[in-house]
Amino acid sequence: MDKKSNALAGSWPLFGTYVLLLVAALELGGFSTAVPDLISLAHGNVHNITKGFTGFLFMFPVMFAVLVIELPCCIGASIFQNCLLGKKIGKHSVSELFDFKGERSLFVSLFLIVLAEELFARWFFLGLLPKLPFLSGPFAFYAFFLIGNALWALVHLNNFQDPNDRHWLRVLPQFVSGFFFTYVFVKYGLLAAVLTHFAANALLFSMHRVQNVNWVDGSIVAYSLVCMAVSYWLMEKPLTDLAPWFNEKPTFHLVGWEFWDYAKVDVFLTASFSAVFGLLLYDRSTSKSSTTTDPGPIGYFIVVCVMIWVMYGLYWFLGLFFASVPYRILVLGILFVFLEKSPSASAMSRSFWSSLPSLYVSMCVLNALGFWLSVAFVGVNVVVLSPLMFLRKLDD
Repeated sequence: MDKKSNALAGSWPLFGTYVLLLVAALELGGFSTAVPDLISLAHGNVHNITKGFTGFLFMFPVMFAVLVIELPCCIGASIFQNCLLGKKIGKHSVSELFDFKGERSLFVSLFLIVLAEELFARWFFLGLLPKLPFLSGPFAFYAFFLIGNALWALVHLNNFQDPNDRHWLRVLPQFVSGFFFTYVFVKYGLLAAVLTHFAANALLFSMHRVQNVNWVDGSIVAYSLVCMAVSYWLMEKPLTDLAPWFNEKPTFHLVGWEFWDYAKVDVFLTASFSAVFGLLLYDRSTSKSSTTTDPGPIGYFIVVCVMIWVMYGLYWFLGLFFASVPYRILVLGILFVFLEKSPSASAMSRSFWSSLPSLYVSMCVLNALGFWLSVAFVGVNVVVLSPLMFLRKLDD
């Protein structure tokens, strides 16, 4: 691809994902909560923000709205500092991080960086210190916000390898982002702030692509759309029946649902994610450069059984630390995404956007079906989607 087409292929995932987040936030009413709360936070009325939520599902529309508002604000801050200081010409450590060939565990390293940053800038300054009696109150909160957010932003100056580029205005976009992450932390807590922070990075990182667009991509999208259409046509239960899975105390076994109902909805959702992110031109983690050994039917059966038991075991173990069942499943999904290796930041971003909700639904299905039916469920899923697995092996 030439530079012009490569730039277009890189900007399309960012623009397309942004539009999807905008539509989701509008349809689900995220702005009606986020906008008044952000105004209250900006005006010094942090006490007006209602903390917590009545259901796990209602947290995400607000997070989507925050991301939609945050991105143009950060772009504006970046343009502003560029107008004052000029566009930077030195090397940036983030660019070098992505300058590699092969596959790496990008999700692990970048997620841990985001977690460390949120622990420092939000949890320590806004969660821990204000609990001290003599450091509580709105005045102390905003003082800690300014100090913690400023320190966190200034740390990013180390990303500029040329000392002449390390002007404090260079990290104005990070300071602006910190305002939005602070709001999410105040309203929903640390994990939500980490997810929002990582999602903001994933939006930008989606532009870093290394794979070409070819007939394989079109074939994957076409087969995914066929699976979507057929599974949706065969589905006898509405998707709204899945709502109990997103409550604080979810009911996994849905009333009136049988084995094939769960199988069809899982195929539909998996194919939907494959089609959407194929159309958005995200890189895939699986490529023909990946080397995997075929374990054979018996070996595959053993692997599936072990993985299901591992998921059950981790789900139970995480229950010792998280009272919220949805949070427990979400953390479990993050741990499994840690196992994925990515050839690019775009593929890593795709894992975040698609793998986490897919794993969440899969864990709900496993809890609803029990062990042996779950083994059969995975088998059905693999048989139906095996052409996708084959096509992904042909990718560059």
